[in-house]
Amino acid sequence: MSEEVKELARELAEELWKRALHLEMAVKDIVPEVTRHNLDDVLKNNKVVFLFFTAEWCGPCISALRTFREVAGKYLRPGIFYGRVDVDKSYSIADRYDIKHIPTILVFVDGKVVETIIGGVSKEKLEEKIRNYLKLLANK
Repeated sequence: MSEEVKELARELAEELWKRALHLEMAVKDIVPEVTRHNLDDVLKNNKVVFLFFTAEWCGPCISALRTFREVAGKYLRPGIFYGRVDVDKSYSIADRYDIKHIPTILVFVDGKVVETIIGGVSKEKLEEKIRNYLKLLANK
């Protein structure tokens, strides 16, 4: 086997491994909890991050989180991450990003906040927003 073919095989195996790990994580929890302990890694390792800010006592958050999970499951891709932040458990993150109302979704691209979505949002509107950010991944 030529060196070029070996290198191509190695790159393909590496890419497949990354995708398998991404899918394994997604199966465990499509929208895992983000805390001060893992936030920096989440932002560093993903091109696009959607963080859903919520609290256990927040009634509107329950319905909105259900919609968020459903849409996230539909649009799982490498390089995009969907997470949730409990503002009571991770108040330092909520404070860092000046979260005043929940539910709120912050959208990050390359680790920087590019959009804030306050309140519940329809499934259709959320899908539209995610599709727009998926275009960024396709063009990278």
